[in-house]
Amino acid sequence: MANAPLIFSGEYTKAMNKDWHGQHFCCWQCDESLTGQRYVLRDDHPYCVSCYESVFANACEKCGRTIGIDSKDLSYKDKHWHEACFLCTTCGESLVDKQFGSKGDRIYCGSCYDQQFASRCDGCHEIFRAGVTSFGVIDDDNRVVRSSD
Repeated sequence: MANAPLIFSGEYTKAMNKDWHGQHFCCWQCDESLTGQRYVLRDDHPYCVSCYESVFANACEKCGRTIGIDSKDLSYKDKHWHEACFLCTTCGESLVDKQFGSKGDRIYCGSCYDQQFASRCDGCHEIFRAGVTSFGVIDDDNRVVRSSD
């Protein structure tokens, strides 16, 4: 028997570029085994999904629910939203991948923001818009005359 080959039995887990006994690869928070489970690394420590979401995930500003690891977390000024909850306060239009404005704790699509908060010309009451490159001139009666572009 002295020359018998060594036989290794048992299962192991390969994670984080290391080999682990199944019972030793555990959630940093609750100590439950992560073998065969989804996990999230945070500061080089593995967490089960449940612990990660309860300890680190953000709450949505609109609905108050946790923004889980399978959801997109949209953030602006330390506030967070689910993608489906990132909506204009006034009209409810999605703000995902669009320009938006904020006033206080509320967010608005460009149109609603302009209608409620944008500066307006005292002469014609039109909204001043970013990116306008030409201006009118003032005639002899102090009226704004639009320039021809």
